[in-house]
Amino acid sequence: MSRTLAFFLALVALSQARTLPKAECSWSINTDLPTTQALYIIPDGPLDLKGFWLPQSGDIVTVPDAGQVLFACPGGTLTGPGTEEALLTCVGGNVFSDVNGNTYSFSSLSCSRDPFHTAIRRNGASCEIPGAYSLIDIGFQLTSGAFYKIIEICFDDATSNSLYSKYTQTNAIDGYQSGYPRPGFVQGEFYPPGLDVDFQYSRDGQLAAVAQAVGSTSLAGQYVQASGDYFMSRGHMTAKADFVYGSHHRATFWFLNVAPQWQTFNGGNWNNLEMSSRTFAASYPNDLLVYTGTNGITQLPDVNGNPVDIYIAYDANGNGILKVPYIYWRVVYDPITQNGVAFVGLNNPYNDAPGTDFYGLCTDVCSQISWVNWSPSDQRLGFGFCCDINELALNVPEIPPLTVTGLLT
Repeated sequence: MSRTLAFFLALVALSQARTLPKAECSWSINTDLPTTQALYIIPDGPLDLKGFWLPQSGDIVTVPDAGQVLFACPGGTLTGPGTEEALLTCVGGNVFSDVNGNTYSFSSLSCSRDPFHTAIRRNGASCEIPGAYSLIDIGFQLTSGAFYKIIEICFDDATSNSLYSKYTQTNAIDGYQSGYPRPGFVQGEFYPPGLDVDFQYSRDGQLAAVAQAVGSTSLAGQYVQASGDYFMSRGHMTAKADFVYGSHHRATFWFLNVAPQWQTFNGGNWNNLEMSSRTFAASYPNDLLVYTGTNGITQLPDVNGNPVDIYIAYDANGNGILKVPYIYWRVVYDPITQNGVAFVGLNNPYNDAPGTDFYGLCTDVCSQISWVNWSPSDQRLGFGFCCDINELALNVPEIPPLTVTGLLT
């Protein structure tokens, strides 16, 4: 072969190599995940939500040629490798290989059980607000020792109430896994001995507690009704739909992450606010910090017409615990631009005329927030309004201090 011909063929081969598609791997969150999905972790990535492989467009996750994924099944075994964790490399065509050259299709890499999520009390760590409260992280503990936190909870052990939750909302939420089944709730070791939190959230548990407060089972039955939406749900602070993967949805089902919320409100304006926040985040360029918390305690008239505090449980000494909050609040904040906005919702469908203790918490700025789709003047769905974070924080001490320079409009 002449040198000219050899040089020509080399140029052709080089040109073809440059035009061949890269041997990347990709999967759809909604169509390609196995029933018992693994955790898909970025090796040496941050130990938080950004440490997972998240969708880059819609619900599609793309791993580049020779990119690595740590497939992890905390508490279980990864089918194929037969270990709890396996660091695998993309070799193209949705095929991954291990260091020994064994190859596995993405669809075959499932867990023997759903990845186990964990709640860890951070001894010595403090919440972002003053007080003797516990900081609890919810996430995934790996055998390597790494813990991937996706939710932070500020918890008051004295009253068994969570004051706020905190998580990061990314625009990857556009690829949310829909239709993932709801699991049961986890109680953990965070509540008084003998307290069955799950029962206290049942209608029977609520009815008994409200009857104790108002002095009448019959009157309590008018508040906590036997059917319909007039009862208190397990109101997520960080919602399951705030995360992309079903495995992450499951981690929101800790009682630490809920508070008693009237279902009319939970399924009404609060749900609309959560959906609006996710829609906004999906098209927003920066990651957002979202805090959700509670303040005060709901009161209802007792048998004598006097307002009394409402709880859904009492401790052995007859002290009310698991309070029904007066309000829910939500802060959406961009730490880069330092813009943010706060929202307030009234957690009482029986209060038809809230006064200055509600509407006086801040100046309503909803007219400046274009991305929220709710009906804040509808009593059944839950009264609500929008606030400057700094102004609301003056009246709601559960809101952590933030440097806020403008509204997130």
